Amino acid sequence: MTANPAQGVRIERDGSLQVTGAGRFALPLSVTKDGEPVGSGRLILTHARAAELYAELGRLLAVESTPPTTPDERSK
Repeated sequence: MTANPAQGVRIERDGSLQVTGAGRFALPLSVTKDGEPVGSGRLILTHARAAELYAELGRLLAVESTPPTTPDERSK
């Protein structure tokens, strides 16, 4: 994946989290290729899988690290 949204395949969030009739969580997603829409879908998660994702995101967000922005900072 590149930083340029007009290159490559991208899957991005496309709306608010929903709850299905079966009580699962549904995250709407859109798919683009080279900036052109390809399709859409929903990532369906059980409560257990959503809890695992929540825990993993929490661990990643808790890490206080800022990536270097210049070549000089990378060498430190």
